Amino acid sequence: MGVVMPRNSRTSYFTKRGKHFGNLWAVYSCKAKEVLLLSTDRQLAHWLLFLEFSPSIKCFSFKAGSLDFAQHPDIVLNYHVEVFPVEGENELHYLQVEGRSKDFEEKVLVAKRYKYKYMEFNDEDWMPKRHHILPLLKVASFLAGSRNLYIPDKLQEKSINYVKSLRTGTLRGFLSALSSFDGNLILVVFARLFLQRVISVSYQVSFFSQDTEWVLNEN
Repeated sequence: MGVVMPRNSRTSYFTKRGKHFGNLWAVYSCKAKEVLLLSTDRQLAHWLLFLEFSPSIKCFSFKAGSLDFAQHPDIVLNYHVEVFPVEGENELHYLQVEGRSKDFEEKVLVAKRYKYKYMEFNDEDWMPKRHHILPLLKVASFLAGSRNLYIPDKLQEKSINYVKSLRTGTLRGFLSALSSFDGNLILVVFARLFLQRVISVSYQVSFFSQDTEWVLNEN
């Protein structure tokens, strides 16, 4: 059974593109190592905010599906994404415009019996973080474009040693500490450390602002 979003994506909410551009996105996920075809801006928002750059997510499959169970014939678990977290049970993410399914609590309980964590997301989850979407989309594009770029072993080693010893800092300090290397390569390494869950990043306007703050992930 296919899964359909209950209402058309409102592009102005998330990307400011204007409706005449449509809602189909073709993006490359470095985490999933594949091209994703996302049919709404909500799917794009979810990918960027809760999947691609989440330090708690190891990988995911953005392919809609459903699960039904012989012992629970009245319950069908529709989902848009199957998620493989760093710790805990695999997750099934269902995306919708607002609210929760009328049988949401029962779906959660049934999923748990079969070792899944069923989760529903809506505009209340994405809207508070919408200002991060376009900056993260730029990071994803940067990482996709540089995914085959060779990084010298020495730069990789020094960057890891730096974040582990300092534990927290800014991009300005990161660039300064590694200034003997090419600046663009340093930015690639910084973005990859973020993607690979080595560091978490906090920024106000631009991910690549010199004032962007980072902290070493302990897990």
